[in-house]
Amino acid sequence: MKAWENFNKLAETVTNEIIEGIQNENLTWEQVWNPKNASKNYASDRPYLGFNSLWLAWVTTSKEFKTPYFLTYKQAKQLVGNVKKNEKGTKVVFWKISKFVKGESTNNEEENEKVFGRKFTPFIWTVFNIDQIEGIDFSIKEAEERVFSPIEACEQIISGYADCPSIVHEGNDAYYSPSNDIINMPDKEAFKGDEQYYSILFHEICHSTGHESRLGRFSERPALVGFGSVEYSKEELIAEMGASYLNAFAGIKDANFKNSLAYMKGWLKPLQDDPKMLIYAAQKAHQAANYILGIESEGEE
Repeated sequence: MKAWENFNKLAETVTNEIIEGIQNENLTWEQVWNPKNASKNYASDRPYLGFNSLWLAWVTTSKEFKTPYFLTYKQAKQLVGNVKKNEKGTKVVFWKISKFVKGESTNNEEENEKVFGRKFTPFIWTVFNIDQIEGIDFSIKEAEERVFSPIEACEQIISGYADCPSIVHEGNDAYYSPSNDIINMPDKEAFKGDEQYYSILFHEICHSTGHESRLGRFSERPALVGFGSVEYSKEELIAEMGASYLNAFAGIKDANFKNSLAYMKGWLKPLQDDPKMLIYAAQKAHQAANYILGIESEGEE
C-alpha cells in the first residue's frame, strides 16, 4: 500500500532524527501557550502552575486585586520596594524534585545497577500581590490577542481521524481524559503560533488512540496514572513521538521539533535503564499515527 510505504519511510526518518537529536544536552522544553488570565510572578513573568494557579486566581478575585501579579518579600526588596504595612501575604507551594537511588549498593558492579526514583519535597513560600507593594513603578504589558489561522494540512488530519473524541477549549490546560474520552485544549489564540497549537493537539489525539475502543493501550497498562512512573513515561513518549510524525506529515515539523525533543528527553529519564524503550515508543507511536491517518498497517514492525 503506497500510503503506508510513504508514511513508514517518513516515520523512520523522524525516528532517526529523534534518536540523534535527543542527545543534545542544551534542550529545554518551553510551554508554547500563555495561560489566559494566569497568575504570574512579576519578577520572572512566569505563570504559577497547578494548585498555585487556581489558588492565586481565587485570591486575586476575592480580594479584588487589579492584576494577577505577585512577588515574594525578597523580590520586592530587590526591586527597591516594600510590602505595605499590615498587608498579609498568600502561601504557595513549590516542589523540589530530586533523585534518589532505591536499593542497597554492593561491591559487585554488575549487581549494583542504579535504579532511580524521584523524591518530591514541598516548600512553602509567601507571595504578595503587587497591589500590596509600594515603592515600585509597576509596568504591566498587555499582551496583544493573536489571530488564529487554521492550517489546512493539519485540519485534514483531524477531520480524517474517523473516531476522534470531542475536542473542547476550556481553561488553561491541554490534556486527554480517558474516562470521558475527550480532549481539552487552551484557546487557539493563547498559543504562540498556529503550528504550536496543532503540535499540542496532535500529542493529545495520539494519547486518545490508547482508549479501549481504539488501539487499547490503556487496557494493557494504566498508562495515564502514576505521574512520573515508568508506564506514564512510556505513554508520554508514545504521544510525543506520534505528534512528531504527524507534524512531519503536515509539514510543520520545523516549528516544533526542538521543543518536542526537549519534552521527550525529560520523559526518557525514568527509562534510562532500558535502551530499547525509545524504539518501543517509536513503534507504538507509529501505530497511533497510522490509526489517526486511517492508514492500515501491514503487520507489526
